[in-house]
Amino acid sequence: MRSHLMALRASVIAVLVLASAAFGLAPAASAASAAAPVSAKLAHRPIVFVHGWHSGPGTWGQMINKVENYGYSPDELYRFDYSSLSQQGNGATPIRSLADKLDAFIHDKGLLGKSPDGKIDIVAHSMGGLVSRAYLKQNGGHKTTAHLVTYATPNHGTILSYFCIPGIPQCDVQAREMDAGSGFLTWLNGGTETPGDTHYATFRSNVGDEPMAPPTTYWCDKTVVGVDEDGEKSLKHSGRTSILKGADNFVSPCVGHDQIANDEWTIDKTLHLIADPDGAHTPKAAQVRCGELADHWGKGSWPKSAGWVGAHAQSCVVATRASNDQKQPFDVHTELQIRGCGYWWGSPFSTWWYTGVSGVNCDVHADGILWRDGYWGAHDKPSSSVYERWTQVRTKDVPAAKGAKVEGSWKFDVHAYQPGEWDVKAAKADSGPLVIP
Repeated sequence: MRSHLMALRASVIAVLVLASAAFGLAPAASAASAAAPVSAKLAHRPIVFVHGWHSGPGTWGQMINKVENYGYSPDELYRFDYSSLSQQGNGATPIRSLADKLDAFIHDKGLLGKSPDGKIDIVAHSMGGLVSRAYLKQNGGHKTTAHLVTYATPNHGTILSYFCIPGIPQCDVQAREMDAGSGFLTWLNGGTETPGDTHYATFRSNVGDEPMAPPTTYWCDKTVVGVDEDGEKSLKHSGRTSILKGADNFVSPCVGHDQIANDEWTIDKTLHLIADPDGAHTPKAAQVRCGELADHWGKGSWPKSAGWVGAHAQSCVVATRASNDQKQPFDVHTELQIRGCGYWWGSPFSTWWYTGVSGVNCDVHADGILWRDGYWGAHDKPSSSVYERWTQVRTKDVPAAKGAKVEGSWKFDVHAYQPGEWDVKAAKADSGPLVIP
């Protein structure tokens, strides 16, 4: 294993030098929104946005617009800016010290006193997720943070930090702390990875089993790679480092490391996840229940000269209500998310290819049922054919009253390039039950 890693050392160092934007490059922007008077109570629980390494609060431009359109006011949105302590040549401040500064920022702005329920939500990108987790662990933030949502965070490290050589400007203290097995990550992941009553969610764009070479073909996020959810270094585990035990873990569409923070699907899911089930302290009410992301395979076993088709799938049931009027029903639908759609091609060697390359589409034919109190609430048979390695289909919305039990159930086929006999056929995915509050 080590010999293979060392063989890649020179090329990865070149990537480090060229991609100083790794872990979340975005242009610096003005600091946090102007604070409301200390005595003023906000209408909604405030959100704190935490950018990544060598980055700045400009990371959140598009997301801030989307969140305001959702119903938050500007004085409920705060961007923590530690860019002066993390730009190239200024990364000597340990991540735990940055967590102390996040703690001071939250207290200086009086956010807990202004919040209608005395808590905050945190949305963090890349290393910002590590800063936020350290704040929850060492500063008592797990007592006052309702939700922590992380995007493309190297929760167990990234292989790029393994190749850091002291003296290279990109290889500062913070970069070395993101090496799997570092003292910082050992401390951060010691005990429970998700302490307190905080609701944790993670998003990553790599499924986690993407082949190594060439990265330009296979990796969506080319920065947070090469480590699994247990901290094991391996070039097979592209992105599983972001997984937290005890969190809701999602795979976004195939977008780059910096792009995930402004991906519309990811933002929509985030807003649903941080919403209160009854909308008491958020602009809208929402609940999400998802089954596990699971891989599904067509006929055959590797290596097979004719190849086979594979895809990962996850079923979710989503309940939303635009009004906080408790008498209004929820709109409920179930959706099927397909990720990592691809196929083996056996000439001249058995090689994995994703759809969205060489003119190959991912074709999905699905049969979805939204169960409502044991009966069909919706039954649809959507199809999708996209030049991507990911897609999503869903049923129509139906109303569900308080106390209703809803659940999504899917059966689906996936086709990609190979003759039909190798397709994924009659695969199943279920969301699990959700009770409308």
